[in-house]
Amino acid sequence: MGQMRFRLHDRERIAPGGLDRIYVAGLEEIPWSTRAGWENDHLVVERAIPDSGCVYIPWQVDGVGTRVLSTATLMERQRPYLLEVELARGIIQRIRNRQFMWELLGLTPSAELKEELQAATREFSLAATSQNEPAESAVAANRAIALALSSGEHLVADYAKQAIAARRRQAPVATLMGVSLGDETPSVALRQQLADACNIVQLPIAWRAVEKTEGNRDWKSTEVQLGWAQKAGLKVAAGPLIRLDELGMPDWMVLWEGDFENLARLMLEHVKATVTRYAGRVHLWHVASRVNTGRLMQLEEEQRLHLVAQALEVVRQLDPRTPTVVSFDQPWAEYMSQQDEDLAPLHYADALVRADLGISGFGLEVNAGFLPGGSGQRATFELGRLLDQWSIWGLPLMMSITTASSAAADPNARFSGEIHLASEGGNDPQRDWAASVLPLLLARSAVQVVIWNQLADSHPHDFPNASLFDARNQAKPTLGLMRDLRKSCLM
Repeated sequence: MGQMRFRLHDRERIAPGGLDRIYVAGLEEIPWSTRAGWENDHLVVERAIPDSGCVYIPWQVDGVGTRVLSTATLMERQRPYLLEVELARGIIQRIRNRQFMWELLGLTPSAELKEELQAATREFSLAATSQNEPAESAVAANRAIALALSSGEHLVADYAKQAIAARRRQAPVATLMGVSLGDETPSVALRQQLADACNIVQLPIAWRAVEKTEGNRDWKSTEVQLGWAQKAGLKVAAGPLIRLDELGMPDWMVLWEGDFENLARLMLEHVKATVTRYAGRVHLWHVASRVNTGRLMQLEEEQRLHLVAQALEVVRQLDPRTPTVVSFDQPWAEYMSQQDEDLAPLHYADALVRADLGISGFGLEVNAGFLPGGSGQRATFELGRLLDQWSIWGLPLMMSITTASSAAADPNARFSGEIHLASEGGNDPQRDWAASVLPLLLARSAVQVVIWNQLADSHPHDFPNASLFDARNQAKPTLGLMRDLRKSCLM
């Protein structure tokens, strides 16, 4: 068991409940089992592996809100670190590394980016050289963090603008961008707005909705959704055919709890029936989701992998020409610091690639700001690092994303945890986040599909206030942003 100790000037900077979300990770950025707590005036972080690593902490940033920040690589030592200084050092280092990598690809950084990053570095220098005065050092470090995060946003904006322009000079940007329809069919009033903003829609074809009673499948809703999408000229992604969490099966399946063989048989029957019916009518099979986090009937990791592999084999046999995707949520794997898990998302993906199942690509589900069950709010450039990690196999990526437009009560949402908004003081935190994230995704050629996870807050959904339409079915500003991006960037 290894231990790191930190002093900090203001404990309130760590978000409520944040101690449970502190973790340490090594070079692969995969979290180790971690425990954090107070010992007198020190924050003590213990991890299972005594190696050097980066400490990740949810931190309250002035004018921004809560962000998951990382120190640089730290080693164990008896003298405690000053946490504010190490977080400032970490984020400046990560931004400079990202800037260097993107400059190698042709990025020309703007003067505004350079000036802001220099200002952040000056504040960090003041913080680092005044640690004998902790209060003064902490104030300068927090100024450095805020400036660095702002420079990171400028870095992403510069990269996205220049990379999209470069892609368009070579060929039209063919990225597919759309929304998951959920179980509901869009009303006539919503359909034209979606057709203007999207070139793809996702039809969940959820097992629990299709087969509410065993052996009786009702395809009416899917047929209506598919018919409208085809008439509107939209591409169609179908699935996830298997969703490996508590919402992934009909209620009557509780009778088979603990019986993996029958669970697998019945799930694969749903996969077979769906693919047989819709082969040739959809453009992408989303075979399985939440492979790494799902707690479907307490399946073990090996059982989840086996089930996904069987489903992929069924789809490939019945429809060998349509691409297949398997997706993972919480891709930064923060949950591993508190749970007994052997396989990180990247490990699951690597196992599927090595099995040579003919998988066409991977999906990453980022539900930002919903805890637990989602991903902590991070600087947008960290998403660029994540995409680099998931590009090692050379396979296309599908991004499924969402974040909240407000922290107000949402009676139609199933989620009941904490909501961390993407911004403070802006007009709409959801649009602010999307305006940063969507151009970055469109700039990356590896990202071939971008799906907004939820359609409307007026219907039952997973995450509160995170849809493209509000509870009165009025379009949120994010939909207008998607429409503008489609017109300006996509073919």
